[in-house]
Amino acid sequence: MVSVVMPAYNAEKYIKKAIDSILAQTYQDFELLIIEDCSTDSTLEVIESCQDSRIRLFKNEVNRGIAYSTNVGLRESRGEYIALLDDDDMAVRERLEIQKTYLDAHPEIDVLGGRSVIIDENDTYLWIENEPRKNPRYIEALLLFKRVDFRNGTTMFRKSFIEKHSLSYREACFGMQDYQFFVESSKIGNISSVGNILLLSRVHGENKTAVEKAQRGAERAEKYFALQKESLKASGYQLQDTSMQLIGKLFSEEGALCIDYEEYRKLVKILEELMEQARAMNADYLRELEHLCKTILADQAVRMRNFEIGMFLGNEAEV
Repeated sequence: MVSVVMPAYNAEKYIKKAIDSILAQTYQDFELLIIEDCSTDSTLEVIESCQDSRIRLFKNEVNRGIAYSTNVGLRESRGEYIALLDDDDMAVRERLEIQKTYLDAHPEIDVLGGRSVIIDENDTYLWIENEPRKNPRYIEALLLFKRVDFRNGTTMFRKSFIEKHSLSYREACFGMQDYQFFVESSKIGNISSVGNILLLSRVHGENKTAVEKAQRGAERAEKYFALQKESLKASGYQLQDTSMQLIGKLFSEEGALCIDYEEYRKLVKILEELMEQARAMNADYLRELEHLCKTILADQAVRMRNFEIGMFLGNEAEV
């Protein structure tokens, strides 16, 4: 019923715990597809030491990257639902049961995420992430500008959905293949989430996202901007290059603050233009987009004001 897809590369420290977290699930009608991507450490040996008939191991002939490996898993999966898990994370015991039960009860939802707890390399609790958005229309509006607010490792989706629309994880995305996948999915389907904690997501120095940011920061930022432009264009929006540049700056992966109130006024006009175009297209997420735009402007205004107060207090302290 459920296929769990786990790309694996140089994860000897953590992959046994990732595998065990799936084998210990309360819902047991699953297969675990592990795609080993020519690791240079003992990852393959660790995988092969896990003897369980539900594990299906695939070995890439050469190192191809996480997007390619994920696509192998999607293609080879036999379940009605496909769940994703990174090789250094752990799923909570009820994860598959929670998501399968939800998707069974909500046939209109195609892609489902959930909440995460962040841990370090020693399994020490660091923090719990905010409960992600559930409204598919709000998520569709959110993906016009930036990523969804749940982690890729919490994702479960219907295999019929990705087969019908020929969806896959695009290569050469510098670690942002999940962003691309969610953007494409939002245009043709419904994305939602559950409030349950589904994942223990590990943060460490060898984390794939951290490595991509450190080694290919400029290329990653450029790709992020390209995905933003692609998302807006695919939804029918037409903005001037100067407007897109400002969106790219303020809604970058790390986020940014308007440098002054003149730039803030430009942002107001851009969002007003987006709303006008959305009304003309009779977009089905008008209410959600309006709420998102107001939230963006309010957040910018508060942060700018706090920054000014901080600068003033700092100057006073210097005096």
